[in-house]
Amino acid sequence: MVLKRIGDMISASLHEGLDQIENPRVMLNQYLREMEHEIAKAKQAIVKQQMLERNFETKMKDSKEAATKRKKQAELAFDAGEEDLARAALSEMKHYEAKAGHYEGLYEKATGQVAELRAQLSKLEERYDTLKDKKYALIARANAAKAKEHIQASLYRVDSDGAFREFQRLEDRIVEMEMKADMWTAGRSGATRERKLVHLEYAEEAEKELEKLRERKSERSEDAERTP
Repeated sequence: MVLKRIGDMISASLHEGLDQIENPRVMLNQYLREMEHEIAKAKQAIVKQQMLERNFETKMKDSKEAATKRKKQAELAFDAGEEDLARAALSEMKHYEAKAGHYEGLYEKATGQVAELRAQLSKLEERYDTLKDKKYALIARANAAKAKEHIQASLYRVDSDGAFREFQRLEDRIVEMEMKADMWTAGRSGATRERKLVHLEYAEEAEKELEKLRERKSERSEDAERTP
């Protein structure tokens, strides 16, 4: 029952600790180390109990063998007519039988205790494996809850300290700057359209003037070729 109480205590402490968790990884690692320590202690207790079990078994067998030996000695003494020796051997036989019964009871009790300790150790190891498997899932859930709390707190601060209104003022200023930029761009676009209209209106006359320039260039080239 000792190991069961240890397992229940650690499990209850874990669930209680999760309500006030600050650093999930540190806390869960701490519980895992505590359980590992208790598991190691439980294994040592089982080893000691097994040693007692074997010791009681050995003494029980030795007492039974001694009782059997004294019984044979008593029978031989009785057959030889030595009743006093037979009586003494039978007394010792009863003594060893009593010791054998005593050690047999201790052996059976120790055997039951070893089985109980092993069962409790198995449950504690199962709980340890379960917690180990859930470790990262619990950490992820705790981190998500903490992040959500932080976000909600940030939103509250934004709504409460006028930050949103400040951003709205900045947005209005940017809109004003954009409108001025658009007006400047529109003005330049108008001038460009006016130049295009001029080009279209005098396109034919411009082409005639361009042809005159070509003729003059051609004449200069011919004069240059005739000149020795």
